[in-house]
Amino acid sequence: MKKSVVLSIHIIFWVALLATVFINRVAIYFLDAGEFGTVLYYSGLLAPVFFYLGYLGVMGIRWSRKTLFPSLLAIVSAYVLLYIISEKAFAYALVPVPKLIAWISIGCLFRFAIDWFRKRNELMLLEKTNVESNLALLKTQINPHFLFNTLHNIDALIHDNQAKASESLVKLSDMMRYMLGDAKSDFVEVSKEVEHLENYLSLERLRLKNEKFLNYSVTGEYRGMMIAPMMMIPFVENAFKHSVDSVLENGIIIDIRIENRKLSFVCENHYDKFEAEKDKMHGIGLETVKKRLDLIYKNRYRLSIHPEDTVFKVHLEIELNEN
Repeated sequence: MKKSVVLSIHIIFWVALLATVFINRVAIYFLDAGEFGTVLYYSGLLAPVFFYLGYLGVMGIRWSRKTLFPSLLAIVSAYVLLYIISEKAFAYALVPVPKLIAWISIGCLFRFAIDWFRKRNELMLLEKTNVESNLALLKTQINPHFLFNTLHNIDALIHDNQAKASESLVKLSDMMRYMLGDAKSDFVEVSKEVEHLENYLSLERLRLKNEKFLNYSVTGEYRGMMIAPMMMIPFVENAFKHSVDSVLENGIIIDIRIENRKLSFVCENHYDKFEAEKDKMHGIGLETVKKRLDLIYKNRYRLSIHPEDTVFKVHLEIELNEN
């Protein structure tokens, strides 16, 4: 929270608290003891209303200078207008103010405490999930099968195309460096995540004889944009694992678009439905991906998965953070 916001909260609290000292004196000036007592009694019965006004109303609004000060000005103006119309009505409206301030404050504190504990639990769960996800991702990416295939392909290139073999080794090294370093952060630059994905695709292309099998595209401006690491690649790995025939044209289609701070990721592949059901999405698993999305991008993402007869399609949309 900004210092200016904290300072404003302190000022408003103490002004409101000190104002209550004079409210009763002003109200008594216009009301007799019986009238004052009656209004005070009924205002006490409204305590639950005042409480939930703070709990649901005040804490449910995103306050800023543009909304806070106009709201205070409107309240003050209403009391001034009421005084001009009727001093008696003005006094009646003043009596509940101390209880109103007290119960709204209690409601706000109650909501703040609940939100704080909820957020704390979510952060603990997120940390645990991230640790599990990172470990699972490392097991998925840096496993003997993946390394064996990649190194075997690079070895074959050494005799035919040493430059490409060297380039592939660099990309493999970059991938491992990214997973062991950058991927441990909560957020990374979108450019790094895209680069990691492209390194993976380059290594997968080494074993593809059909250049038209993979259709990959990325468009949009993503400089300064941040994303949680390893959000897209599990779906890409799944596509390669369950693709049925590398002879097909556009056997795997990967399309990434960034526009207005939103990332749209589409991944689809031709697959054998029955074979895929035997081996659900490997690595961190679909449920873990959803859990990470729920924790990191709650109400800021949309994930749709359409396993049709021959095509498995994933569409993920995320609201990106700014650096």
